[in-house]
Amino acid sequence: MKLGPAQFFAGLATVGAIALLIVPPPDGVPPGTMHAAAIVTLAIGLWATGVLPEYLTALLFFLLAVVFAVAPRDVVFSGFSAGATWLLFGGLVIGLAVERTGFGARVSRRAVGLLTGSYLGILYCLVIGGTLLAFLVPSAAGRVVITLPFVLKFAEQLGFREGSNGRTAMALALGMGTVFPTFSILPAAVPNMGLVGAAESIYGIQFTYGLYLAQNFPVIGIPSMLFLPLALRFVYPDTPRPRFETAEWRPLGGGEIRLTIILLMSLALWLSDAWHGVSPAWVALGAAVLLVLPRIGVIAPEELVRGVNYGPWFYIAALVGMGAVVHNSGLGDAVGRLVLSVIPLSPGNDAQNFVAMVALGMGMGLVSTMPGQPGIMTPLAQPIADATGWPLMTVLMAQVPSWGLALVPYQIPPLVVTLAMARLSIGKILPVMWLHVAFIWAVTMPLTFLWWKATGFIP
Repeated sequence: MKLGPAQFFAGLATVGAIALLIVPPPDGVPPGTMHAAAIVTLAIGLWATGVLPEYLTALLFFLLAVVFAVAPRDVVFSGFSAGATWLLFGGLVIGLAVERTGFGARVSRRAVGLLTGSYLGILYCLVIGGTLLAFLVPSAAGRVVITLPFVLKFAEQLGFREGSNGRTAMALALGMGTVFPTFSILPAAVPNMGLVGAAESIYGIQFTYGLYLAQNFPVIGIPSMLFLPLALRFVYPDTPRPRFETAEWRPLGGGEIRLTIILLMSLALWLSDAWHGVSPAWVALGAAVLLVLPRIGVIAPEELVRGVNYGPWFYIAALVGMGAVVHNSGLGDAVGRLVLSVIPLSPGNDAQNFVAMVALGMGMGLVSTMPGQPGIMTPLAQPIADATGWPLMTVLMAQVPSWGLALVPYQIPPLVVTLAMARLSIGKILPVMWLHVAFIWAVTMPLTFLWWKATGFIP
């Protein structure tokens, strides 16, 4: 039987994992760290190639991590208590409610009447809208959860059926548009806040909203907003064929009214989370519970079994758990220090130092996922600052450009949420992500370096 590229690379990852299990660990590296490296290598290889369903790889990760005792069980299964996991659950339930009540179809019919321009124009509206929403709703997964069900219905009204290029592009425009540009907006993504928390706890350094936005949004956020619609249009060409339905207007039904109230309450709580302190995840879970409650909700309780696909839920729980295992086992720190010992860093070679730091962040993001990357990279910032002669603040900020260099969606949980809710395979997003990575290296990186030099951020 002839093996395709996916099977070949999955086999390569499997062989690499077995080798890491059986070779003697280097001096000073505990056997548990090597076992963790083997399991992470296998999981990354299977997720990246998609040769197994994502949830099956997730279950395999849980099994191997517990059997080889690479971390305490509460660490391995920590993803089930993580906010991202419950955000996804809430999003799946909200999406089901939007579908069952017909509210999504109603809103999308209205949107068709307002947005009937070019296909590229619609993609720009979705990307820019997703980015602007980040200034209001701090959680990227929360933004996807609340808006994607309506985008999918809007795509249907434009004549884009499930599986079509247009529907795929619209879903990805919303998901990627509310993730990649928003790495340049301080409270708008998990890696951003991970960096802020780690920098304050380790070095006592605090980031200000204005400095962070000024150094990153003009050269990271805006170029990404401009590029993503073009890339999606190139990869998934299509032509809208709006369906102008002539059905008479009817008042909102009871289910639609209750759904609207619950969604507005959720949005209000998301907007004000800095005041009340309740995580967006628990807001999403509360919305899901209300939508299923008898007399209040709009979904029959048995629909939680029949209508919700729990595969992505296991997937994202495993992603979060893998990041925790990487940190707890010492794997992330070991890999980071190994790479740091061989990458070229020296005072005066600013461009080379910048490229090396971003490349290090990109590589660590493959191991730890982007939300976990600041927890590994931030402790390495002082040695890097000593080697380059840069201010510590600049070295810490150099993590930000690397977050957009994700090669596969498992590195960014909100993209997993997008794929799960839109019922898209990993292969649908990979070409756009790789084009985005190429664009960042070719355009965004030089712009960022020149901007930081011009503003004195790089001395």
